[in-house]
Amino acid sequence: MENENKNTQEEILTSQSPVEETVAAETAVEETTNEVQEEVAAEVAAEPVEEAEEAEMSMEQGMAEMSTMSIKPGQVLNGKVIKVTPDNVFVNINYMSDGIVPKNEFINNPDADLTELIKEGDEIKVSVMKVNDGEGNVLLSKRRAEADASVQNIERAMAEGTSVMAKVKEAVKGGLRVEVMGLQGFMPASLASDSYIPDLSVLAGKEMEVKVIEFDRAKKRAVVSRKELDRAEKAVKREETLKTLEKGAMVDGTVTKLMNYGAFIDIGGIEGLAHISDLSWGRIKHPSDIVNEGDQVKVIVREINPTTGKISLSMKTSESDPWNNIEKYQVGESYPGKVMNIIKSGAFVELEPGLEGYLHISELAEGQVEKVEDVVQKGQEISVRVKDFNTSTKKMSLTMREGSLEREFSRGERPARRERFENMGERKEREPRQRRERPQRSSSNRGSFAEKRQVDRGYHDSADNLTLGDLFGDLKEKMNFGDDEN
Repeated sequence: MENENKNTQEEILTSQSPVEETVAAETAVEETTNEVQEEVAAEVAAEPVEEAEEAEMSMEQGMAEMSTMSIKPGQVLNGKVIKVTPDNVFVNINYMSDGIVPKNEFINNPDADLTELIKEGDEIKVSVMKVNDGEGNVLLSKRRAEADASVQNIERAMAEGTSVMAKVKEAVKGGLRVEVMGLQGFMPASLASDSYIPDLSVLAGKEMEVKVIEFDRAKKRAVVSRKELDRAEKAVKREETLKTLEKGAMVDGTVTKLMNYGAFIDIGGIEGLAHISDLSWGRIKHPSDIVNEGDQVKVIVREINPTTGKISLSMKTSESDPWNNIEKYQVGESYPGKVMNIIKSGAFVELEPGLEGYLHISELAEGQVEKVEDVVQKGQEISVRVKDFNTSTKKMSLTMREGSLEREFSRGERPARRERFENMGERKEREPRQRRERPQRSSSNRGSFAEKRQVDRGYHDSADNLTLGDLFGDLKEKMNFGDDEN
């Protein structure tokens, strides 16, 4: 078109006068401009028509897709919240009808306020319960959609051996009822911890990391365990504590379990044993006489076994040792005591917790005592006197006899036995006994018993060597003991 306009202008310029040529040129330009404007207007007018046609086609296509879209109960869909009321949540699921989620299918809490839990524009996953609820709407459930997703997640966690979070609902017979990803679960009592828990109700309401060991897809019920994870966590804490723990150090601990032979105490992620003999300087029948489970105590590290990881603890400190204040007990003074134990040779008497003395059977009374129980009984309160004590061996001797100490003192003033013999007068020397001389015996003298009796025994008839046989003779023959007739 532009080329034709140019040719026309050239023809006008060559064939006409200058004035005529100018008029002709202006006319040609106006005609060209009008043609261009008409073409642009036509193009602009055509664009809205095309956009309207495309929008109309997309709407028709979307309606067609919705009309051909099929849903079925149990199907999980993505939806967008379009309205929230106190009792229902309306969801657009790209279907010819909107979906409705009742409150009880949105959350398992009748007192919850839906307007505070979700708002318009939020995207959620829902599960189809009914395609038509009777009013033309699709009945949906958020809880069931979460449960279906939880089933897949739980099965994946069990297959891969990964841990999941569980919330303890309550303690029941044999274990704990828990909630795992919105599904019901059970934790046996033996799998609730690596150590024994006497009262499982202390775990109610707590969230903990567990592992799924069994899962019933039909019942949507899981069996979980905390034991392996608890053991692994304790192993890590044990290694960290053993690196910094030193023998003889005093640390803070918590009593976790009591047994007849002692108490187990947690000292920062690792348990040690305080034997019953290390709980108190005095005698106790059971650890519960000193501590209870859950008590906060201070203990001393007695021994550490790096191979087994076992730690021996003690609650006995040097400051509480009664032998450090033994000066208040004086030899010869009387003190009240309690008979703690009786043995065949005596009794042990406690003057104060951790301080016992030994009361020998000979110190029970002035006369001879056949049995300790004839004088004192176990548990009896008695009064005793201190005879002696040794701080290095931590042993004390006691007495109940009045004159025992006086005799001991007087005995200490007497000279030694050797000195007494040396101070005695000159003693008559004992004459050595003469040896018997036996004659040589021939084989002929080794005959009968009568012949042996006739052998000279070598006794001498001296006054110094007289025997009972020489003085009294053969009593058997004189008294006729062997004669039955007489």
